[in-house]
Amino acid sequence: MRRHALLVIACPRSGATALAGALAHAGALAGKTFVAAPAGEPAATWQSAPLVALNERLLAAMGLRWDSLVAPPERWRERPSVRALAAEADALLDAEFGKAGHILLNEPRLAVTAPFWRERLEGADFDVCAAIVVRRPVEVAASLAKRGPHAPEKTFALWLHALSEAERGTRGMPRTLVTYDRLLDAPAGVLSHVVAECRFGLRIERAEREAALTSIRPDLKHFGEERIQLPAGLSSGIDTVVDEGYRRLAMLAPGTDPKRTIEGIAQDAYPSLTQAIPPWLAQELANGRIHAEQLAEALAETRAKLAALQASLQQTRLAHETRDRHEAAMRDRIESLSRSDNDEGRDARVDEALAQLRNDVGRIAGTLSDQPVREEALRRELAEAQRDLGDERTTISRLSESLEQERAAAEAQNAQLALAQAHLQALVAEVEQSRANEQAWNEHNASLARDLDETRNALDAMQSERDALRKERDEATRQLDRLKGDLDSARTDLRILDNDRTALAARAQAVDHAAGALREALGRRATSEAAIVAERDRLAAEVRNQADRLSSLERDLAKRMSELTMLSGRHEMMKSTISALERSWIGRKALAGTRRAPA
Repeated sequence: MRRHALLVIACPRSGATALAGALAHAGALAGKTFVAAPAGEPAATWQSAPLVALNERLLAAMGLRWDSLVAPPERWRERPSVRALAAEADALLDAEFGKAGHILLNEPRLAVTAPFWRERLEGADFDVCAAIVVRRPVEVAASLAKRGPHAPEKTFALWLHALSEAERGTRGMPRTLVTYDRLLDAPAGVLSHVVAECRFGLRIERAEREAALTSIRPDLKHFGEERIQLPAGLSSGIDTVVDEGYRRLAMLAPGTDPKRTIEGIAQDAYPSLTQAIPPWLAQELANGRIHAEQLAEALAETRAKLAALQASLQQTRLAHETRDRHEAAMRDRIESLSRSDNDEGRDARVDEALAQLRNDVGRIAGTLSDQPVREEALRRELAEAQRDLGDERTTISRLSESLEQERAAAEAQNAQLALAQAHLQALVAEVEQSRANEQAWNEHNASLARDLDETRNALDAMQSERDALRKERDEATRQLDRLKGDLDSARTDLRILDNDRTALAARAQAVDHAAGALREALGRRATSEAAIVAERDRLAAEVRNQADRLSSLERDLAKRMSELTMLSGRHEMMKSTISALERSWIGRKALAGTRRAPA
């Protein structure tokens, strides 16, 4: 079973997303991974992100960008760099659309790349059709100007270029043209028209139709954007030409192929487009200069941040080395204490190692320093006891008491030693905490190193972008030189046209003289015609009079004819009488006498 693919093609910001969204709600598959919508725009863009990325690579393989105004090279699909992307395109279609029976591709760059995707889709057993969406050029220019520094002359030229390339790239396939205004005013009729004219074969159920119609809202026309006033009446006249072209497209009857109309619009816009090129190039050069200055400022800030990061990294390294030395010294002291087995030496080393502990270690040192004095006092007390008391039991008892006191003092010293060990363990815990802090510092240093690498990569990217900008500037300079040559030839053509205009003015003056003579001849002719009309009226009256006279003469003639007939009858009678008389002798005599008689 054959599958169907619809290419939704339009200039950027022309409302193709609304048509694609409606068809997606109606059951067509627009992809799986979509481009994120800009801030303030509807959430769904219905533009496949892999499709956008591959189209960018296709344009780059031809040396073009999305806003380039030159046609793609001849036989560009046969280039090795383009052919190398065919396998990726096939994999993209399989990953994004799978086995779906009705799919749609919505992306402005399809105006140029449509022939490539038509070839890949037909190779995957798709019947390919196209819907070209057009919007009022002034609205497209306002929307693009809201999102970036786009010269209105270039935006109008981009609108015309996208329209021409879309028409050229979709020849030979079922296609239709949709105006954004009509899509918002009559969405149901437009959807039915697109499905029928493109032979898309999509059966839209009632619920899907309602969802599709609900997705098309008139407020989408200015969703999240302010009205922007463009300069009225551009000196080149390109705005008037393309607006008139849109009006002609909107008046096309359904089912009419737009080829001739679009070719006529392009032909009519060529003179205005030639005049519009210098203003937008000047604005683009100014925008490029501002962008270069911004990049230079960003580069200086990045370098300052890099220097600060390097200084911070150096300080961190010094602090890390200092901590390492302190930790090594503390570790050596702890190990020396743990290796010693002599209690007195250990006490001495403990006193020496913990001399810096001002409170607890000081008390331990004071206790140890008072011990010889206490021993001397005990000796004196024992001597006095021996002298004063002779009783051995009393002596033994006092000695026992002294021993108990000494044992209690030893226990107190042991307690102080335990307290010192506790402080030593706290010191070990502090060492462990120092190690943890060191690890945190190491992680922080690694993070700083990663930030430094990212900054260096960003710096390299900015340098690459700067080089690309320089190349674009050089290319723009070369284009400007070519355009200056074209401008000089255009001025030459203009001088030729001025000469032709002078000749035409002379011919027009001669024609005016001939027209004056013709007007005088026409005046005389009118006078002659009036005289002829008067003569005609007189002759008509004369003809009527002659006709009346002829009728009277015909009546007299008829009367005379009747009289002549009567006289002829009488003549015949007289002739017969005379014949009779001539046959008799008397009659002959009478006739002879009558003939001889004087008249």
